[in-house]
Amino acid sequence: MSSDQLRIAIVAPYDLSRPGGVNNQIRAQARALRRLGHSVRVFGPASGPLENGEISLGRSVPVTMFGTESGLGVDPRGIPAVRRMLREPADILHVHEPFTPLMPWIALARARVPVVCTFHVHREQGHRVYALAAWLLRPLAGKIDRRIAVSYAARRTVEPHFPGAYQIVPNGIDVDRFTTPRGRPDVFEPARRHVLYVGRLEPRKGVEFLVRAMADVQRRFPDVRLIVGGDGPDAEHLARLSGELGVDARFAGTIPDADLPAFFQAADIVCSPALGGESFGIVLLEAMASSRPVIASRIEGYEELVGQRGCARLVPPGNAAALASAIDTLLTDAGARSEMVAAGNAVAREYDWSAIGRRVIEIYQSALASNGND
Repeated sequence: MSSDQLRIAIVAPYDLSRPGGVNNQIRAQARALRRLGHSVRVFGPASGPLENGEISLGRSVPVTMFGTESGLGVDPRGIPAVRRMLREPADILHVHEPFTPLMPWIALARARVPVVCTFHVHREQGHRVYALAAWLLRPLAGKIDRRIAVSYAARRTVEPHFPGAYQIVPNGIDVDRFTTPRGRPDVFEPARRHVLYVGRLEPRKGVEFLVRAMADVQRRFPDVRLIVGGDGPDAEHLARLSGELGVDARFAGTIPDADLPAFFQAADIVCSPALGGESFGIVLLEAMASSRPVIASRIEGYEELVGQRGCARLVPPGNAAALASAIDTLLTDAGARSEMVAAGNAVAREYDWSAIGRRVIEIYQSALASNGND
């Protein structure tokens, strides 16, 4: 192994067998770091098959927190797997959401190499678990050599409970994946225009307000169809609501990661109507990289990403009328769509993993240098 090559162990907090934003980011990070010449292994709880190069830390248990169901590694039978992981040669241990029970706790407590941690979660009203369990988790926080938050919104969630120096390193995307032309998925009809939502189907994602907005939009633009990509506890409710309101909607189910670029490229407008709890907004970046105009809620995580840069139109969360008005405007104003797409392309390039990966490596090297001087 080259003296410049790092051996990196990444710990995922959630079930690696299930789709999810944090898991997607971990896998993209691993790919980016490997392209930079480093050796990367990904570990995490799993309830099913894993991708090549990923290693299970025991089975996961479904747990619902903040309205989102996740598979957590809380089965104590996974502890021996964590111990085996830590005996493997590594220069850096990178734990995502380190205060998520249980396997990240064990990894932190028993780490023998410098530890870098990334915090993803944002809660506008504060993080109840952090508030209740801070006394228990602070000794683990002392094991962290470098702290990363994916946004200022995420930092504001964790820092009051676990003070320290947090570096902002945003989530990234593989821009070329979304710029390379793809075929049109069957759910998109050539004679229609399409508004696309991609994400979990749960109340905090605000998809109900998009369905209600589309009932208004389709009265004026009957050729416009809503495509909903995703699954979750709200799926049946949203399908039933669409029928009750007479909304022309197609529910595509969970979209495999490999198919996401094709869905974005086939859409005319991408909407992300979340009500809150979003630390970043990776779906916005993916849409912008795909040269699609974006409408999103004016919530902290989204506003921090797009701000006043002209790359997305922000509307008040939970406001179907405002969503409908924004969709109407973009459907009828080709100039506004073109300007938004051009601005979005430029913003998306800033978040390519080729750049984000190098920033992560710089943090690893800083942690190693400090550890060597201790």
